Amino acid sequence: MKFKNYLALLMISAAIALGNAACNNSLGGFSGSVGNTPPVTPETSYKVLGNPGAPFTALVSDARSSWVVEGAAPLSIAIVNVQTPSRIAVTKLEGDNSLMSIEIINGTSVVDLGSTTAPFGTASAQTGGTVFAIAPAANPDLEINVTGPLGEHVDGLIESNNIAFTTEDFLPAVYLFDSPTSKVTAQFFQVDNLGAIVANMTVNGQEVANGVGGPSIVLQE
Repeated sequence: MKFKNYLALLMISAAIALGNAACNNSLGGFSGSVGNTPPVTPETSYKVLGNPGAPFTALVSDARSSWVVEGAAPLSIAIVNVQTPSRIAVTKLEGDNSLMSIEIINGTSVVDLGSTTAPFGTASAQTGGTVFAIAPAANPDLEINVTGPLGEHVDGLIESNNIAFTTEDFLPAVYLFDSPTSKVTAQFFQVDNLGAIVANMTVNGQEVANGVGGPSIVLQE
């Protein structure tokens, strides 16, 4: 990838970072005690950048749980209800010298960066301290995948009955909910409305909810 293209990708990612938000209880209101959830720390997001469509595998870990995410650049990955320290290691699945980079964003701040141009190379970054050992695989492993037109801007609210997070990302995006203590509800709102979006929620690899369309989609576990 040319240097000017890399700079453009970083500029796009910086714009994403400025838009990310912490919990805002005024956006609640699904059911039960939802909408009266306590404040939480900003979510930790990982932005994987590279040649569009370049495949990778990522090992994401915080202090409690870990996940293996397979995807293609660009991709936004977020841990909901993160417990730091957290770390991400991204391995290219192509044997060329193209650039693949990652950055960790906490709230609105870029806190660490990593990149590789090596064939099948690995880039890593971490925040909140040093991760000395990878945590056990998440259990339950609740993941939410949202896809649609590349670059579609979406706002989201992901919550259980005692915790809530607002999100703002450019698609595609993956959300990993660490240690949910109740049923989870997620709602996504299109900002640019470039076309239909698709969202699905899985628990331990089994789909429990899905939605197609827009300009908003609600998933309920």
